[in-house]
Amino acid sequence: MDRAGLHKLLNLEVVPGSPGFIIYSEKQSARLNYVAKFIFETVLKVNVNITHSFSEFETSKLFKINYSSTSLANAFQVRPQSLLFETCVSENKPKAILKNDLIYFFESESTSNLSYDIFSTVFYFISRYEEWQAFEYDAHGRFEAKESVLFKNKMHLKPVVDLWIQEFKNELEKFFKEINFPKNKFKIISTIDVDNLYAYKEKGFLRTTGAICKDLLKFDLVNLKQRINVLSKKEEDPFDIYSSISEFCLEKKIPLIYFFLFKNGTKHDRTVDPNSNAFVEVFKRIKDLSAFIGLHPSYNSSVDKNLLIQEQNLLNQKANENITISRQHYLRFNIQTTPKLLIDKGFIADFTMGYASSPGFRAGTSFPFYYYDLAAEQQKQLLFVPFCVMDGAYFVYDTISPDHMLNSLLSLAKEVKKVDGLFVSVFHERTFSNHLYPGYDRIYKNFHQTVNEL
Repeated sequence: MDRAGLHKLLNLEVVPGSPGFIIYSEKQSARLNYVAKFIFETVLKVNVNITHSFSEFETSKLFKINYSSTSLANAFQVRPQSLLFETCVSENKPKAILKNDLIYFFESESTSNLSYDIFSTVFYFISRYEEWQAFEYDAHGRFEAKESVLFKNKMHLKPVVDLWIQEFKNELEKFFKEINFPKNKFKIISTIDVDNLYAYKEKGFLRTTGAICKDLLKFDLVNLKQRINVLSKKEEDPFDIYSSISEFCLEKKIPLIYFFLFKNGTKHDRTVDPNSNAFVEVFKRIKDLSAFIGLHPSYNSSVDKNLLIQEQNLLNQKANENITISRQHYLRFNIQTTPKLLIDKGFIADFTMGYASSPGFRAGTSFPFYYYDLAAEQQKQLLFVPFCVMDGAYFVYDTISPDHMLNSLLSLAKEVKKVDGLFVSVFHERTFSNHLYPGYDRIYKNFHQTVNEL
């Protein structure tokens, strides 16, 4: 997938003929440029220009936003806090203000048109500033939900960034009576992480023999019977969901992306041998049904460039295309190092931005946003595509019933629908095995069928 195709898939283009805004700031700020483009171009789908020249601002015919402490006539004012004009990472956490069933940060003086600095607030979350600050890593070296300021304030289940921008838009419409914003369109994208291509097939003699012995020792006769039936071709491998799910998504016009793990032989990487032609056959099937392919970089690839190179090169060869999108295995992702590895290898988008242990909006938004390197104070051309729910949060990290899981998924989707955002779901191939997760195998189609009709 190239950058143009990705932008089309994610609805990232500014609508032609959209209104234009000009923002006046007394100081230059790469942070302001970054967050303004996200708010106006990505979410509101309008053009934006930032100037430090008062004369240019004064004579402009565009809709005017004054990001300074000086009051200016005929301009919507947002009073700046200091965050966007700093050039380091502070360990100070912003104070949370709860009102009107929502959370706010970086409170401003009441004389401005907004009661808080929306640019600083949004920047704090989409730059993942809190992941640059000190926090307690989990067992897999991850930033998990309990470390998030939104989780701590019980606001992680709402796309608060999108809600702030929606409120901002409403205030702009009140101030500029003649403005007409384009309308975003709610969209769902299905993604499946393939940690193990098959449950029983293509494992080789030694792995298969060892697995049979394990079934016998555990007295797991159900698993043993299914294994033998699959190997003797009496039934399909339970992980072989690639045709049925691809056909379902194609019929429902739901974009579908599979992220394939391409390493085995370690405690955390246990797929079919990546050199196996079994992958080639699966890739042909899903591409014939219009699904996309991404890399699921292995457990240690987030810190080992050589592993990432090996896996990407082999996947490119087997898929017969240049793979440019990824999601880290186990969601092992370090905001300061992992993006640099991906950028160096030509990846254009990463889909890791979410939590393993809990549903919720890790960056507070459902919209894609570019990586901001706080060490270099630069926006980089790696797009983060956030998800707000992963299947394992309900039955690996918790014990939530299938029905309650379905209700939770639908509730999250409705929150995204309110802001006309992008809903990205994450399932795994093993979730479709009723033997492993009784009752959860039906959730995928029930949910996607329902949410596609919202």
